[in-house]
Amino acid sequence: MMVKQGLIDALVKAFPGISKQDMLSVADEFFESMAKGLMGGQTVELRGLGRFTIKERAPAKGRNPKTKAPVYIPKRWVVHFKPAESLGKRINKVS
Repeated sequence: MMVKQGLIDALVKAFPGISKQDMLSVADEFFESMAKGLMGGQTVELRGLGRFTIKERAPAKGRNPKTKAPVYIPKRWVVHFKPAESLGKRINKVS
């Protein structure tokens, strides 16, 4: 699993002229810009990676697994990711 720190380390290695702290600031701003765009109802498309959108999930009836009691799950918004076709091809070539 790659976490944010692993991403920062890889970017610092790829761009040795940029400090780790500066790269962390760039990554934080990048993720914040994506989040703001999504919260504003925009689609975030990163060519070669994929498209992030917000979708509405309808309310549902669930069940508490411990008590088996029914639970109401309200309507909510979720982030949906659709990978780019080129990413799928790259992943399947590696496997």
